[in-house]
Amino acid sequence: MDQWYKIDNAGKVFHAVSNPANSSVFRIAMIMKTTVEEDKLQNALDDVMKRLPMFAVKLGKGIFWDFLVENDKKLFVQKETHYPCAPIDPIETNGFLFRVIYYKKRIAVEFFHSVTDGTGALAFLKALVYRYLREQQVQIENDGSILDIEDQPSTYELDDSYYNYKSTHTVKKPREGHAFQMKGTQTEETTVVHGVMSAGDISKAAKAHGVSITAYITSILIVAIYHEKLLYRSRKENIKIAIPVNLRQMFPSKSLRNFFAVINVGIHVEEQTTLADIIKDISKQLQNKAEKEALQLGLNHHVKLQTMLTARFVPNFIKYYAIRYGYKNYGERTKTMTLTNLGNVQLPPQMMPHIERMEMVMYPTKKSPVNGGICSINDQFVISFARTIEEADVIRSFFQELTKTAGIDIEVYANDGG
Repeated sequence: MDQWYKIDNAGKVFHAVSNPANSSVFRIAMIMKTTVEEDKLQNALDDVMKRLPMFAVKLGKGIFWDFLVENDKKLFVQKETHYPCAPIDPIETNGFLFRVIYYKKRIAVEFFHSVTDGTGALAFLKALVYRYLREQQVQIENDGSILDIEDQPSTYELDDSYYNYKSTHTVKKPREGHAFQMKGTQTEETTVVHGVMSAGDISKAAKAHGVSITAYITSILIVAIYHEKLLYRSRKENIKIAIPVNLRQMFPSKSLRNFFAVINVGIHVEEQTTLADIIKDISKQLQNKAEKEALQLGLNHHVKLQTMLTARFVPNFIKYYAIRYGYKNYGERTKTMTLTNLGNVQLPPQMMPHIERMEMVMYPTKKSPVNGGICSINDQFVISFARTIEEADVIRSFFQELTKTAGIDIEVYANDGG
């Protein structure tokens, strides 16, 4: 009998709200030093799938709930032909809810968010590239930063850690106000622009203000949005950036499924507001909202809400209508855009000379037509902006502001830069 899994607490939301304008598909990629060899990448994928069966699943549909069920078909690597973060086509992927693609020197995984989060996808990609390099006869000693392919799958990797860490302590969550939202000329495909800079330079710029890199980048982004969208408007709404937080840092977990929270940080910017004002305010908000107690309250609220929405004998179409309504009115409208930061990626030293840089691409949505993703490796700090509108003014202004305020050299390239 095929193994089946419940869709985790966060995965239910992505499953309910995904549509052509909101693919709920994100990308993590490694840019290699040499052109990718398809046959060796396929061999590596076959090995990794045996070790990580929680990703070898397809969607099963029921009357009262949907679920993930074991998929015993073969997943084939594909040469990239779609635009980034395109919706997953089960016919094209043999039913799998993610794809492994390559283009020139780029190896990328694109996951439907119901399956995993950035941490789980990164663990998969690291294991995949490790096996790929071994296929190329590169001698690598696994220092523990890569999942051991020879190990047996662990039940801990399947945990729904939201339920494991929920507590009975709840506080009524105040309703969050709406945020400014960017509009523009819609495009049919997602365009991605990447900016590459020295990780050391960006770290130095953040330290000069006594804040984290995430707080610094978020503040520069708010300045860019204000200058391009709100400077000459009488009604100046709050600019809010949604930042995913890896809950494993506060609540120990080996789960490779979704286990993250999203915190919104923002500010009402006026003409006299300085960058220093914004940096100070955003940094304080990040520190307060990322404290364990605040994250615990958010986790409890999220689990309680999902438990109510997914009541056992309520038909799926009613559950999904309720989830979509809540997502649209209490999720999407409370943020201007999303900025996710994978941080500095650690790999065994023998792998580093074979990797140029990494990319993290966060899918845009109808209400957030521009979203950002950050990751760094080998002193290469890359911020990637994905957009589904023609206007690139905010992205251009962001890079200009970063160069002006920190004196950082930035190399900018678009989708096909691999």
